[in-house]
Amino acid sequence: MILFVFDTEEERDKFIYIYDKYKKTAIYTIKLFISDNYIVEDLLQDIFIIIAKNLQKIDETDEKRTRNYIITITRNYCKSHLRKAARSKEDFIEEVEESYSFSTSQNREDILDGILHKESYQRLVEEIKQLDDKYRIALELKYITGLDDVQIAKIVGTTKKNIQMRIYRAKLMLRKRLEDLYV
Repeated sequence: MILFVFDTEEERDKFIYIYDKYKKTAIYTIKLFISDNYIVEDLLQDIFIIIAKNLQKIDETDEKRTRNYIITITRNYCKSHLRKAARSKEDFIEEVEESYSFSTSQNREDILDGILHKESYQRLVEEIKQLDDKYRIALELKYITGLDDVQIAKIVGTTKKNIQMRIYRAKLMLRKRLEDLYV
């Protein structure tokens, strides 16, 4: 249980009621995105901190609206968490590639190959960023975060077949945009 200092006893009671009633809903929603139980617990705490800060926006008597509000906050927070994880993974890969390319190179040709490889990688990253969100998010969740098509479909709120088509189309767009690199 998360402990907060509330201004009034009514606020405290309201938060405890919401936490007890909707904790399982939040956990279920988080587990659609994340399978690691330790991360689930961390995200759950973060989400209820957000809920505590926005307690005045919640009418606990309207259960359907409250449940939808909590699910929306949870989904958005999880998507944000996955995007941040994907970006940090991308930065880590770039650092490893850069240190490998330049620290192990023994001659100028190796250095030139490393520079060309890095430029190609940066161009690919830039082209992915230029894609429409529905294609970019599908690619990031698939190849950076490592989720399968079913998990991505649940996160995005569409079908597995639709996700497969988005990934296929995104690859076609990238291939067309990057043709000049391999000509």
